[in-house]
Amino acid sequence: MTRASILVPVYNSAATLERCLRSAMRQTLPDIEILVADDASTDHSAVIADRLEAADPRIRVLRLPRNIGKPAAMNLMTGQAKGDWLAVLDADDAFAETRLETLISAAEASSADMVADNMLYVDSGVVARDGPCAGFGTVTRSAFDAASPPRLVGKADLVAHAGSYGSFDYGILKPVIRAEFVRQHGLRYDETSRLAEDFTYMLRFLVAGGRALLLPAPLYYWTLPFGTLSREWTQTGAGAWRYDYRQALTAAAGLIAEMQEAGETDIVAMLRRRTRHYRAMIHYLDAQRRAAEGRRGLALLTLARHPSTYQLLAIRVAGRVGRAALGLVRRPGAFAA
Repeated sequence: MTRASILVPVYNSAATLERCLRSAMRQTLPDIEILVADDASTDHSAVIADRLEAADPRIRVLRLPRNIGKPAAMNLMTGQAKGDWLAVLDADDAFAETRLETLISAAEASSADMVADNMLYVDSGVVARDGPCAGFGTVTRSAFDAASPPRLVGKADLVAHAGSYGSFDYGILKPVIRAEFVRQHGLRYDETSRLAEDFTYMLRFLVAGGRALLLPAPLYYWTLPFGTLSREWTQTGAGAWRYDYRQALTAAAGLIAEMQEAGETDIVAMLRRRTRHYRAMIHYLDAQRRAAEGRRGLALLTLARHPSTYQLLAIRVAGRVGRAALGLVRRPGAFAA
């Protein structure tokens, strides 16, 4: 019997992949398998995965001949998984050693079909594609209060807490899901989307009647795409400017149509507000790119022409002022590979 399948989609993550896979290998839950889908990486990710596969029979590497994206890679691994539970682990992240044992025990005790946990935000530093990085592994904070009680998460709750303006986006949760529920309801990742694919998957799960539990213990190490300490984008995966909000608008329109057909009127209204946030992010990131290219005047003009960016800009400015007031940033600890 295989208790859990850990699903690791990989693309150009040589700088972090060994840390990721070793955290999976150290799980205290017995009888696990680790599926690794190398999505046609152009760095040394496949070499690292092959080396660890040779050292641990629980690892199985799937080499994809062309880049198909995380959602398609997740669907492929889900179809081949043998575990009772399915756990996603992104290649630049890591598990605490007791994560699967803790989460699955809690889910089974409460008859939940999905369980997720709090996160520790890890600064990426300046990550090279194939080498070490500066300031890598510093834990800056947890996503939310670790002293809060466990709670059930509903579909409206998920959408209400998934957005660019909140303190924590539920859309980045990394759930562990009962495989039988996935098979019964034909749950799949949306292969047309390369942004917010975890959010869409969780929403479909909840609309299908799934019971989801959220634990306050921070047992997932989530590497920040933009470093709190370094003020640099990580270069793993797609690197800087990885978020394509224009493509996300197209995928969001499809999700809204799907929810309309399912009669989820309240969810549709909330998703439409979410798409307005996407449009604001498009204009905000356009301004950032122009500033990075030295076209500061055009960047300011872009912001001025789109008032929807003002709230987002205010949040970013407040964050910088707060970091400066705290002496740039507090450093609670470090996560060792």
